Parts: sequence; C-alpha cells; structure tokens
Amino acid sequence: MKDPKANLELIKEFGINGYENIRSLAEINLRTWEQMVERQMDAFSIFVDAGIEQLSISGHSSDPKELFNSQVALSKTLSEKLANKGRDAVNLATQAGSEYRSWLENGIDTFNSKVTAAAEEALKP
Repeated sequence: MKDPKANLELIKEFGINGYENIRSLAEINLRTWEQMVERQMDAFSIFVDAGIEQLSISGHSSDPKELFNSQVALSKTLSEKLANKGRDAVNLATQAGSEYRSWLENGIDTFNSKVTAAAEEALKP
C-alpha cells in the first residue's frame, strides 16, 4: 500500500476487529464462568441436602439394620445425583470448548481475509 491514509485505515480496521474479538471472548468467558458457578452451587446443595438427610436418618432410627439400609439408600441417591452433575460438567466443558474453537477459527479467518485483501491491494499496479 502506497497510500498512508489507506495504511491507517487498515490499522484502524485491525484494531476494531481485535476489540470486537476480545469482547466476544470475554462474553464466552463470562457465560462459561456463570454456568460453572451454577453447577458448583447445585453440587453444594446436593451435599447439604445429603447431610440434612443423614442427620434425619441418624436421629430417627434405632435399629442398626434399618439405619444401614437407610445409609445405603442415601449413598445411592447421592452418588446418582453427583454422577448426573459430573455429566453436566463434562457437557459444559464440551460446549465451552466448541465456543472457544469457533471463536478462534472465526478470528483466524477474519485475520487471513484482511491480510489477503491488504496484500492484493498492495500488489495492484
């Protein structure tokens, strides 16, 4: 490019695109963080509920066999809920990974198209 004004416009365009890309990355980060915190609070709630149930079982049962059976049922319920939350976390990680990959590919494509257009413009006689 021989025109200084065109050079400045190109630099300005790269700056604007960079800002927009950083903003979209921040949005992905915030959305992912919010979902992770929500999942953590759900898991914490599961543990608290299990603790409350544990206290209730311990306080109401004097028969060791009944207490054991109640403990087994509580453990089974807790493990199933935690397994579901684990699957949710894996799904969240997969979704976030896809969003990050898409963001990166879009940024690379935009950069390549801008550089190619600038190079073609510079090569014009």
